[in-house]
Order: sequence, then structure tokens, then C-alpha cells
Amino acid sequence: MNIINNFPKKSAGRLMNTDVPVVNVNENIDFIVKKLLTDINKIESINYIYVVNKSNTLKGVISIKELFRQPKETKISSVMIKNPITAGPKMNQEKIAYLTLKNNIKSIPIVNKENKLLGAVLSDSILNVVYNELQEDISHFAGVSHLPSNIDDISSMSLYHSLKNRLPWLILGIIGGIIAAKVIGLFEQTLSKNIILAAFIPLIVYIASAVATQAGFFIVRDLAIHKKFNFLSYIFKQFKVILSMGFLISILIYGFTFLVYRDLSISIVLSLSIFLTILSSIITGIFIPYTFSKLKFDPANASGPIATIIQDLVSVTIYLLIASFLF
Repeated sequence: MNIINNFPKKSAGRLMNTDVPVVNVNENIDFIVKKLLTDINKIESINYIYVVNKSNTLKGVISIKELFRQPKETKISSVMIKNPITAGPKMNQEKIAYLTLKNNIKSIPIVNKENKLLGAVLSDSILNVVYNELQEDISHFAGVSHLPSNIDDISSMSLYHSLKNRLPWLILGIIGGIIAAKVIGLFEQTLSKNIILAAFIPLIVYIASAVATQAGFFIVRDLAIHKKFNFLSYIFKQFKVILSMGFLISILIYGFTFLVYRDLSISIVLSLSIFLTILSSIITGIFIPYTFSKLKFDPANASGPIATIIQDLVSVTIYLLIASFLF
């Protein structure tokens, strides 16, 4: 029975070839060259010659190019590369490909726990793995792989189902917009005293919504392509990014508005509002899509309109509350 079939799928053991050139550590170059010429039809690849002892323990390796550079009487043990890079038969094929590419080698010997040579994964197999993994990754990012059950397949969906899935969320967004107008109306007195504040409402709303939209696109994509999704780790990384962006943008806004308007209060209101509204985008940009995904709604349909209007409401409220407090 072929030992290759004993190993897991997509493992080095399944990929390896056992018909590779193997020579004894005590032999010289002349003997090895003659042996290669005799066995040439039985060998799958001669990129490397694998050197073993009597018990088949791997002792070294030498490339075919280096072999023919050596004098015929030279012992192979004196010119071989000792302690070569090896892999176990159960190593995943992706790691095998990475290991060979990282170390710029054409093939890699496969050994067991006792360092006995089992075979080698050859360059053709390595390139095939790289190609297949690349195709899989491209398919994931292009959205042509198998879709999760809660993700709509737009290309095959009818007009009726598209409207049914998307229109209700947009109607909710319209209702939210009306509520946002009412919120602004509550702060009419503050805005009338400082009319310049009204001019910055679109900026406040835009910045926070843009950050939330970025985060939303990322999580919708990542939920679709990653089988194992660690939400806590993900939210922590996103929090650091959004916190940093909020800090930098608020500093930039503070400096620019103070330079233009020469009003410390306006600069403080704008910079503090933008910082807090950007932080709030963590909820609308990440938590809302994730929640809809868990509820088996397509986050691309549901979270966009809902997250947008919630973010707009939060942004306007934060901005006008801060303005009311300082003016």
C-alpha cells in the first residue's frame, strides 16, 4: 500500500514524491554521477540529491548543479549541505509552499520524527499549491466563492426579492431623517445665536458616516470571507484604528478652524464633536452589521441604511449638545 495515502488531505505527506535521488553519505561524486545516469528514468526530479546513512536518516542535501562542480573523488559528505530545511508529513500544504518560497528552495525533503527520509515535495507540486491557494483567495475577495446563507446572491435574485430585501430598510432611513430634523429643531436657539455652527453640521455628519461606512464595508467583507471570525479580537483592532483616526482628525480640525475663524470656542466644539462622533462610529460601523449578521439578515442590505441614519442622529445630537454646553 502506498504510504502517501496514509496522510491527511492537503498535507505534505500527500504531496510528496518518493521517487527522488537518494545516495549514501559515504559515497563519492564519481559513483553518484554514474548512479544518477543509470537511474535517470526512475527519478521524478534531480534538482537535489538527498544524502542518507544506512538507516535512511537524512544527513544532508546537494543540488545537481553543485554536484557536477565537484572533483570526482570528493566524498559527498564533505560538500553536502548539512541540516537542510525539512518538513513533517502532516504539515499543511500552505505551510510547505510558504517554507520553500521563504527559503528560496525548489523542493523540500519530508522526514518522520526520527528524521528518516520519506520523500520530497517537488517544485511542480509547490507551484500547484500556490496557484490553487491564490485562486481561492481571489475567489473569496471577488465574492464568487460559496456564499454564507445570510448573504444575498444579487446576480440570481429577482427584482421583486431585491426590492423586498432592500426597500424596507431605506424607508426606515427616511423616518430616521425626519427624526434628525426634529432633533436639530430642538437646538434652534443655540444655532440662532451662533449661525456658523449650522454650517458645520454637514461636515460633522459626513466625517462620522464616512468612518462608519469604511468600518462597515470591512466587517461585511470579513464576515463573508472568513470562516473563523473572532469578534473580540476584531473589534479591539478596529477600535485602535478608529481611535487614532479620531484623534488625528480632531487635531487637524481644531488647528484649521482656529486658523480661519480665530474663535477658540468654535474650534473646541468642532474638534471635540468630531472626535466623539468618530468614536461612536464603532457602534454603527461594526456592531450593527455584526448584529444583523447574527440575526441572519444580510448585513449589506440591512446595516447600510440603519447604520447611516443612526450615525447621523448620534452625530447631530453630540454636536449640538456640546455646542449648547459651551455657548
